[in-house]
Amino acid sequence: RHCSAFSALVPSTYTAPLALHSMGLLGSKAFSQGPATLPLSDAGSHSVVTDSSVRPKWGLRIVCISDTHGNHRDVTVPEGDILIHAGDFTAYGKEAHAKDFNDWLGELPHRIKLVVVGNHENNAEWIGRVEDILWNATFLRQSSHECHIGGPVVFGTDFCPSGNPYYDQIPEGTSILIAHGPAAGCADGGKGCSSLLEAVRRVKPVLVVSGHVHFAHGAAALQLPTGERTIFLNAANCGSGPKERSIAHGAIAIEL
Repeated sequence: RHCSAFSALVPSTYTAPLALHSMGLLGSKAFSQGPATLPLSDAGSHSVVTDSSVRPKWGLRIVCISDTHGNHRDVTVPEGDILIHAGDFTAYGKEAHAKDFNDWLGELPHRIKLVVVGNHENNAEWIGRVEDILWNATFLRQSSHECHIGGPVVFGTDFCPSGNPYYDQIPEGTSILIAHGPAAGCADGGKGCSSLLEAVRRVKPVLVVSGHVHFAHGAAALQLPTGERTIFLNAANCGSGPKERSIAHGAIAIEL
């Protein structure tokens, strides 16, 4: 059932998309036929999506984190209505990390907390008991959660590094999609999954939250042929290289 884990390595010549955006070398005009990088505003301990085209639909503040690798207590999490963790909340699937992660979630004020697994948890010995361990959150694995009547429907996928067969199971009507690995070309550092991108084109969610590729932390948008627009967030908190197992990026918040 589960696919083996893999590591995303940072190419020495890679320049982060958001850095290119700030230099004026990447923008929506250049990428009118594909994903466009979205700027993030620095709010001190976290970043905020402030693109004027992102119009709140439900009046919810969604806070996104990912790839904390056991260092969750080093992340300053801003207030919000929904907290999403897109996987890799442990380092190498350590159960002690998962249990402390659950305790930490219980200390946070967000009324809805949604979690999916990453590659570090995917084959952990305790994965069959994950819902007993993460009782302070709603755990999603090929399953949906409706935040409230008339509110967004969130679907969390299982993890697979590429060509994920589970993406075909993402249902129509999904408003927010959580997938540990990013979609191809969308805040992915060149390492995203084309199968996920095709699923997004089919389902047309408002928001996709991912992580996994630490150095690609950032935001992107994709204009779909039907006129809908999907926002992609790579919310990875840990860094790359020497900082691969320490917090280097803050949370990302978005109003929807």
